[in-house]
Amino acid sequence: MPIPGTDIVVEGHAIVSEDGMIADAHGTMPDALKVDADWRFFQAALDRAALVVLGRKGHANHPNPGRRRLVLTRSVPRLAADPADQLAMFWNPEGAEIAVVLRELGVTAGTIAITGGTGTFDLFEPYYDRFVLSEARRLSLPDGIPCFSKGHPRFVLPGASLSARDMDMIAPGVVQTTWVKGPRLGQVTCG
Repeated sequence: MPIPGTDIVVEGHAIVSEDGMIADAHGTMPDALKVDADWRFFQAALDRAALVVLGRKGHANHPNPGRRRLVLTRSVPRLAADPADQLAMFWNPEGAEIAVVLRELGVTAGTIAITGGTGTFDLFEPYYDRFVLSEARRLSLPDGIPCFSKGHPRFVLPGASLSARDMDMIAPGVVQTTWVKGPRLGQVTCG
């Protein structure tokens, strides 16, 4: 579903283990999930985005290289500037709808990039137009931190009306798939 009152494209980005985890049980991203080809693609996508949306931990752990950020947190009632980063705003989703926040920020067109963690990926599930998913097929992270709380992205994304379209081997054992809104492969639409 589109974000009301906007011409926003919502694009998710994640690299996961074969069992759908974005980090190990301690919340640390293992080196096997740090893939140069994925990182370059990811950084280029964030550079093109009108806004990057991420969780508080991601914001704290990854210094902002100069992009507009919307940081999910429960530490503010609604929307507040980050005193340490003039390009970042803290947002409590319980205090204001995303459509209202985007209008207040003047972001009503372009792409917003959703970069995680789990709660952030879950929150935007109804809105995804695209999701770029990289999978390290030789890595398992039992008891790790999941991309989506409902299960592996390969099973969650079809439920959000996304279909796998482009698939590339970007490194040994790492497959990147672009999921897009639209009919599932094999479906025929009449118009």
